[in-house]
Parts: sequence; C-alpha cells; structure tokens
Amino acid sequence: MSTATTSTTTWAAVAALGLVSAVVLVGGAMNLDASQVDGPPPGMASETGDAAPFTGASGGCTLSDPTGTGGCVTPAMAWTLAEINAHFGKQPASCWSARGGDPHSDHPKGRACDITFGTIGKYPDDADTARGWTLATWLVDNADALHVSYVIWQGHIWSTSRSKEGWRIYTGGGVYNPTGPTGGHYDHVHVSVLP
Repeated sequence: MSTATTSTTTWAAVAALGLVSAVVLVGGAMNLDASQVDGPPPGMASETGDAAPFTGASGGCTLSDPTGTGGCVTPAMAWTLAEINAHFGKQPASCWSARGGDPHSDHPKGRACDITFGTIGKYPDDADTARGWTLATWLVDNADALHVSYVIWQGHIWSTSRSKEGWRIYTGGGVYNPTGPTGGHYDHVHVSVLP
C-alpha cells in the first residue's frame, strides 16, 4: 500500500442514511490513500450541463493551438477545449507539445490538452482537487459528444475503450512516475480525443 496520499474533499452520502439518493459536500478534508480511491468521490456528478456535440470532420493537427504553444490541435480537440471554457470559464491549459520522451503521447498529434488545477509540480489543495474531479467527471459524462478517448486525473484513468471498467489506477504507461504530482496527473486533468 502506498504511503503517498491524495487530498480530497470530504463527502458524506445522504443515501447512507436512507434519506435520498444524493451526495453532498459537508466541508472539511481528509486524506485517502490512492489505492483506496477508485475515481471521483462517491456520487460526484457534473452539474455544468451537457457539452454541445462535435459535428466536424475528423482531421489531423490542422488548427493553431488556442493555448499558445505555437503548435497545432485537431478540430475535435479545439472543440473540446472551447466547450471546457464555455462550461467552466477559461482554464489554464496547454495542448500541443513535442513530448520527445513519450512516443505514444497524443500531445504532438494535437489530440490532447492538460488543464491545470493549482500549480504544475505541486499537489493541488482540496478545492482544486474537487474542481478537477468536476471537470474530469464532466469530460467522461460528455465523452461521446466530445469524442473523448481518455481522461487522466489524480492517479486515475478513464478510457472510452474500457469505459465499463470505470476509473482505473493510472500506472504512468512505463513513461511517467504515477506517484508524482505531474506524472500522476495530480496537478492537471489530461484529456485526449479520438483521431
């Protein structure tokens, strides 16, 4: 069992009392060992509305990266980032990157963006962790509309191809340190879209 802990907002299930089928934020904080968490806090659901579906044509890295990297993004990735900003306000994000050490990365293909919560290289506080889970959950809830391939956040990954398994532990794919704040995607939500 890992000694690294992830900080999450304390959630209390009213459903446990048999009153209603809901989860409410009761404040406070607690640390959970990452091996004890299987994705978002219980009952976490996005309340930011549905994404407008991407109806454009699939394509390569043909549009200028709106995050200012100097690179490019696919039309589906540009649409997804625009929908994130429309539903959550403009978020600190970075999309295109050469990623020389990772030959499988979607960033140099223009199919991935990282949305930062807190400071890159540091574990986020409880409020940013909860905000990140809200975004990650919204992306999963809108995966079909946005052509999402996979989402990584807080040491967990969800993918369209294995959606029935839900959120799984993220191992770093043999490239990244999954226990570090950046390698484990604790400081940013990663979203990749389908080709």
